[in-house]
Amino acid sequence: MEALQKLAGLFIGKTGIFDHSASGKDQTARIYETAIVTDPDRTTAAGEPYTCLRAKAYMVRTEKNKDLIAEIEAGIKKETSVGCCVQSIRCSVCGKDIKAEGCTHQKGRVYGGKRCHYLLDQPADAYEWSFVAVPAQRNAGVVKSFTPGAFAPADPETQALAAAYRTELLGDVLQTAARCVPTLESKVLRSLCADAPADVLKALRDAFRAQADQALPLLRQLQADPAAGENENNAYQI
Repeated sequence: MEALQKLAGLFIGKTGIFDHSASGKDQTARIYETAIVTDPDRTTAAGEPYTCLRAKAYMVRTEKNKDLIAEIEAGIKKETSVGCCVQSIRCSVCGKDIKAEGCTHQKGRVYGGKRCHYLLDQPADAYEWSFVAVPAQRNAGVVKSFTPGAFAPADPETQALAAAYRTELLGDVLQTAARCVPTLESKVLRSLCADAPADVLKALRDAFRAQADQALPLLRQLQADPAAGENENNAYQI
């Protein structure tokens, strides 16, 4: 559980590609939110409650990736895999660190009534996630997709509130981006965000805001006079 919690933080912002290819042209999506999810009705092969790391990713709708989006929505592109680094891989039977010591047990085999599996621990970094044909973890894959407007429309008042909220979020994104990335044209960012759902806009706003606060911290306009200690009227000065 501790390893999953650390990976949840490491995978924020990581890109989605194909077959673990390191080429930039294969980038298709990016993770903006993660969560640890436990299914009380399922157990692992070790008899523990089934717990997984679930991530939300976004991609821009373009002519280039329209076929990919159609394949995801149809369930054809489904299986995924991840690229990450851990400091420790331990055998569930003997407890030895496979990377440091090695052991004679083989994954999947049963020893003394206990099935051998490897425990990944102490995550050091997360690199990417990929669409693959045959994942190492058979349950890893796309669980759902969301298309704006794919569901029944809400009542007019709710639609108006949602539109106002999205407009406010977009304004915040443009404003915070101007603070930390002044070379990025507003019309370009507005175009990129045209079809982005509210949760993606919120993630972008928070990311730009954090970057802006770090690069351009707010300073107090009224500061104490360095020589104030020499004036007998200090109590009446700002």
